[in-house]
Amino acid sequence: MKRLSDDDYRRLLSFRDGLRQFLHWSEVQAHDAGMTTAQHQLLLAIRGHGSVPSVSDVAAHLLLRHHSAVELIDRAERARLVRRLPDEDDQRVVRVELTVLGRKRLDALAQAHLEELSRLSARSAGLWRSLVD
Repeated sequence: MKRLSDDDYRRLLSFRDGLRQFLHWSEVQAHDAGMTTAQHQLLLAIRGHGSVPSVSDVAAHLLLRHHSAVELIDRAERARLVRRLPDEDDQRVVRVELTVLGRKRLDALAQAHLEELSRLSARSAGLWRSLVD
């Protein structure tokens, strides 16, 4: 195993600091949009899935147990961010889609996140290159 240098530890710390700062920034953005961080992640999992995901799909994306995903979906449904749909082929499966409100909030957050990631990528480009060397 390669012996790590002081510079390796500084780069790892810088990387972790950057991740934590971005996550904190993201939490503030979600809160300012009237959502919890978990609701933001839920909306992103639904929209980014590519098709209308099942509750199990959502749970897998969020690394949650099925019942925890159901509770999160319940809260988001009460906030009018998502709605449940029966699966056309299997009545045991429940699918989840964004409402108009959920889509509007996610669109605004996604735009802000992409802009922030673009800003951060220029600053961290050298760090990424050095981590994979």
